[in-house]
Amino acid sequence: MRNKIFVLIVIGIFLISSFSAIGFQTNNTIEEINICLFEHISLTQRQINDQIFLQCEIQGAPRTMSIPGKPMLPMYSQLITLPFGTKIKDIRFKTSTPHTMHIAEKIIPAPQPVHGYSHLSEPDYIMDEEVYGSDTFFPQEQVIYFTGGGLNEHNQRATFLTIQYFPVTYNPQKNLLRYVDRIEISIESNHPETSMIPASSSYDLIIIAPEKFADDLLPLIDHKDAYAVNTILKTTEEIYQDYPGVDKPEQIKYFIKDAIESWNITYVLLVGGLKSLFFATSRDDLNQGSEDWYVPVRYTNLKESSGGDPGFLSDLYYADIYDSEGNFSSWDFDARGERDGIFANWKFGAGRDIIDLYPDVYVGRLACRNNLEVRIMVDKIINYEQQSFQESWFEDVIVVAGDTHNDSGTDYIEGEVMCDYILQHYMDEKHPIKLYASNRDINPEYVCSPENIIRELSNGCSYLFFTGHASPASWNTHWPGKLGWEDTPGGISVFDFPKINNDYRLPICVVEGCHSSQFNITFFATLFGKPYMWISGVGIPECWSWWLTRKIGGGSIATIGHTGLSYEDIGENGDLDGDGENLPDCLEVYCGYQNRQFFNTYHEGHRVVGQLWGGTIRKYLNTFPGMINQIDAKTMEQWVLLGDPSLPIGGYQ
Repeated sequence: MRNKIFVLIVIGIFLISSFSAIGFQTNNTIEEINICLFEHISLTQRQINDQIFLQCEIQGAPRTMSIPGKPMLPMYSQLITLPFGTKIKDIRFKTSTPHTMHIAEKIIPAPQPVHGYSHLSEPDYIMDEEVYGSDTFFPQEQVIYFTGGGLNEHNQRATFLTIQYFPVTYNPQKNLLRYVDRIEISIESNHPETSMIPASSSYDLIIIAPEKFADDLLPLIDHKDAYAVNTILKTTEEIYQDYPGVDKPEQIKYFIKDAIESWNITYVLLVGGLKSLFFATSRDDLNQGSEDWYVPVRYTNLKESSGGDPGFLSDLYYADIYDSEGNFSSWDFDARGERDGIFANWKFGAGRDIIDLYPDVYVGRLACRNNLEVRIMVDKIINYEQQSFQESWFEDVIVVAGDTHNDSGTDYIEGEVMCDYILQHYMDEKHPIKLYASNRDINPEYVCSPENIIRELSNGCSYLFFTGHASPASWNTHWPGKLGWEDTPGGISVFDFPKINNDYRLPICVVEGCHSSQFNITFFATLFGKPYMWISGVGIPECWSWWLTRKIGGGSIATIGHTGLSYEDIGENGDLDGDGENLPDCLEVYCGYQNRQFFNTYHEGHRVVGQLWGGTIRKYLNTFPGMINQIDAKTMEQWVLLGDPSLPIGGYQ
């Protein structure tokens, strides 16, 4: 098949140096579009502890590169959306003659991210020894690019190209900056004449569940079909018989691939968790859990350097079917083009698996452990979709927050800063109910205590947002400026859930906090402190997020949270997301940026919960490509939707 040549871009004017190339050379004509011209460089002194650093900025490159331990330098990022399956043939760039500048101090490194087990008195700036000890310019490449393939804002599959270019590079040993006034980038690509995906959909939603749950799911299938969401059930037993794969999770993933290419499906609902509340083997090997699971799980091998999670549950694995060129995204494919049997591996060198991460379908899970939980969720989903539309309680949004981290010097009340921003910019048409730690003295009935959370949630709301600290058993935060655990607002634990009585007035819940959605725990694993259950001495049969979702007589209709440690940045270090609005860092990277994009996707008009989940991941990756920073990859991989991805928010009219 003859490919069409598609040529894009680009940036700069009247350029005078020779081309450098990424990829191989072509002789095709390049279209040039002038969109950026750099003016001047500025340096600002910053004192961190006893050391003076320099913050570097340049006009025309509004974003600040922030990779922990590496120099924070100005950058420009450009997103281009291409037809699905496009192959990048060649990227070339040329610049004006470089200028050099000698500096007296080091460029400031990006701070280390913090999580719920961090209690820093100030942001921790640790210089990467490999970079700061080098006599070469950083970054080594002035222009880098990343590609991914997945669903766009119109629920159509596309290829995403993110280009990052750095007008300033830095030699730490010689204390030199090298910068350019102008840069031009030209991109040449081939895109397919035909699509591998059918133009029309035979089915919208596929339910994957064991045969054991089939009869209890029939009312949900009939209900979805009645509202023109064409739905089909495929049992795990059928999949294992009909599809190949190195293990059961990969067999299911190959089925989803076939369903996309045969039926153009959009939503996948996994119905099944562990087979017991009490005893179960959560992880058969490094890569997966199958034997004691109704629907198996994929574990990553993204391991932090010290402490933290050795690997974590990732249902994004089932959503990321293709890479940017339309190839199968196995999650076990390294830079050498080889599979080594270690999935979602992250380490430097060729061993790191190259993972696309963009969702090609919207995936949610009902982590049901028995038929009763299946019937509870089927009843809740049907009632929500039929009864919630234009109900008065749906106008309320409950946000629950306090002081998440000790950021000496800026002293932001991070959780409340995040909630206020979301309410003001994305949920301004809703009625906010703020349960804040800062209300302690001025309005104690609206602090984030168990009693207040239970009271307000029992009245019902459309959205419920928690940002703070968590475990599989509880969520909590701190009073402003008081970062110890001896005196806290109290938050809410699974032992408080029986007191919640909001009936069918059910919210979409988003929770920021470590391990809140770790749905692989069992009663005895937590009672006896099995490693990496993050609870010891207290028996919890199911995690906080799933317990809230499957609760009888209320709770939530869907809960989105993290299966591992969740991360934030603290303090203020420039415009880290490059949107032209310099905000506290807790809003611009990691979980803070993730939460913003969830509600931003709602604000843009999307009204299906899976689209909010997938749109958040797409927006995040378009800004922070997941193969640069380990924590960005983890933030996306561990974010799980416990609920029906095809659920219309607010129900059907």
